[in-house]
Amino acid sequence: MSYELNALVATAELIAVVAAEVPLARSAPLPHGLALVPMTDELHDALQHPSNAPDFGFKRFPSGFALRIAGWSKSAPIAYAEIDEEHPAGRRAALWYDGRITLGPLAPADGAPLDRVLRALGATDTTAPAITAALDTHRRRPAGD
Repeated sequence: MSYELNALVATAELIAVVAAEVPLARSAPLPHGLALVPMTDELHDALQHPSNAPDFGFKRFPSGFALRIAGWSKSAPIAYAEIDEEHPAGRRAALWYDGRITLGPLAPADGAPLDRVLRALGATDTTAPAITAALDTHRRRPAGD
């Protein structure tokens, strides 16, 4: 069974700010004081902004979204990550801090992109069952699975 995960990940405090600013954003707790906002279809559409800004190679990155992430990152690091189990080359992640990308965008050739940004955000054991279980509840299963 394959899955996709497209999400913002940051400290629970910063994710609460994101959720307060973007009504369609739904936060979910992760271990290590982190939280995520899954990038649902509705959220993706709501965040679209006419822009020529780069998508950094992400598949589900709303146009102009990097500017919004850069703004949030001025108070704390925030990451965007995509995992597509059906297409392993589709695993990407990037970390923003202080208004700019400070790590990535990472691809599979750079190591496990999600693990690297989780460690940069303070997760001490990214293979812990709690992280995996928390992420499992927010993965989108493609049609037919």
